[in-house]
Amino acid sequence: MSDVRNFMGYLWFRQEDGVVTIGINEEGLEDFEEISSVELPPEGEKIEADVVLGTIETDDGPLDIYSPVDGTVLEVNSQVVDEPSLIQEEPYEEGWLIRIETDDVADDEDEEEDDDDEDEEDDEDDDE
Repeated sequence: MSDVRNFMGYLWFRQEDGVVTIGINEEGLEDFEEISSVELPPEGEKIEADVVLGTIETDDGPLDIYSPVDGTVLEVNSQVVDEPSLIQEEPYEEGWLIRIETDDVADDEDEEEDDDDEDEEDDEDDDE
């Protein structure tokens, strides 16, 4: 799963064509044994990066869900709302939580080098 990146220590995201899918990673799932409920924002709601957008209730207490990007809620996984155990059974497939439509590119240390390359390309375009 090379296209999946971790953030906040216990969440993962995958970005594809301006849509970011978010879920809980395996490290995050190790902290509790049972998920009793999932609260996520409604579709169409605007959300901000690094702001709590939802909560998962676990036997170890609530776990806040964040987004790595600003955007609009495109889709909520109603399957995990109805059956929270899916998150633990298939965290990277059926157990995803939410999809966000964004124009942002999620920050990642590896991308800083790519940004420099893009700046150089932009400079070349300016010369034309």
